[in-house]
Amino acid sequence: MKTFVQYGAGNIGRGFIGAVFSRAGYRVLFIDVIHEVIDTLNQRGRYVVEVVSPTGNREEEITDVAGVDGTDSDAVAQAIAHADLMATAVGVNILPRIVPNITAGLRRRWKEGNNEPLNIIICENLLDADKFLRKLISDSLDAQEKVLFEGKVGLVEASIGRMVPVMTEEMKKGDCLRVCVEPYCQLPVDKAAFRGEIPQVEGLRPFSPFDFFIRRKLFVHNMGHALTAYMGALAGCEAIWQSMQDPTVQLMAQRAMTESARALSKHYGVPLDGILEHVDDLLLRFQNVALGDTVARVGRDLRRKLASSDRLAGAARLCESEGIAPVYICAGLAAALLFDNPGDEGTAFVKVLLAQGGPDAVLGQICGFDAGMKSMEYVREYYAFLKNGGSAAGLFAKCEQAERAMLAEKIVV
Repeated sequence: MKTFVQYGAGNIGRGFIGAVFSRAGYRVLFIDVIHEVIDTLNQRGRYVVEVVSPTGNREEEITDVAGVDGTDSDAVAQAIAHADLMATAVGVNILPRIVPNITAGLRRRWKEGNNEPLNIIICENLLDADKFLRKLISDSLDAQEKVLFEGKVGLVEASIGRMVPVMTEEMKKGDCLRVCVEPYCQLPVDKAAFRGEIPQVEGLRPFSPFDFFIRRKLFVHNMGHALTAYMGALAGCEAIWQSMQDPTVQLMAQRAMTESARALSKHYGVPLDGILEHVDDLLLRFQNVALGDTVARVGRDLRRKLASSDRLAGAARLCESEGIAPVYICAGLAAALLFDNPGDEGTAFVKVLLAQGGPDAVLGQICGFDAGMKSMEYVREYYAFLKNGGSAAGLFAKCEQAERAMLAEKIVV
């Protein structure tokens, strides 16, 4: 039996990646630092994934699994040295911390004479995640090891589309391994990045060029999800599905995602119809009551989510580069500036910067907007409107007004 090493035994690791490869016949080793999870995996050798949807739930048992203590560097290196395939799902901020263990595993692998290719599927929400991880690993290798690394290790970007909520105690039902997921279970991966043969696994979707999928995930899925959270917070909603029941929030999300879809279609030469079908599918999936995903979770870590290449600012910048005014995306940005999540460090940082320098400080220093960008004007106007007591419905009306003004300009020209 082949071995799949899943670095990160959290909700994505167990509920999506590990489950996909277990069903494909791999023995899955989960690496994590949460001892309760690792110990329970080793005791049982199996766990339950509950697939939840508005039409009913079903349980899947994931078998042939075990745990590896992430604080035991020797055990981690041993697992990586003998892996047939590997993935990470630890979070962008944690990636640098696991590199020493990955490097140690590669060194042991080569020292023991295992020169079979090792592909590492990177399941993180980060543009150019392969380049980021490549530099981290390469910087810790000597010249001879770098040659082996470049020839034998594939760093494969993935687009994580399956939605997995934070598990409440009620959802766990007394089981630390239990995880709830939505039915969607497709894993697009960068076809060109693999070393050696690409594994034949149900749900794995190798595609090249892959850059389009990464940006579609970030600028359509993640952007729309985040905007739904920030607009929902304005409406006093606690859950994402509740936000989607508000007609204004749903329409705002649909139009913002359409702006991104048009920009992606122009930039990559991909037919617009297919992207718009994806938008429609996502809008339905956001309404999944059974997921119970919260506005607080989707909106948290504001500093990262407002970054220049991330979901909202990145989408706005792409739109402007393709001559598309990001009217509704900027409305989401304005709502984000009013979002609060007590105890969240990234959100607190944005709040301090906003208090010190106003919206321009956030838009310039975090979003990377230039003074002459149309996005800067939109966000300023929308933020001032909301700050002065404006409603979500009133904000939507201002967005429609901006659209009509642009259309009038085009007609005159």
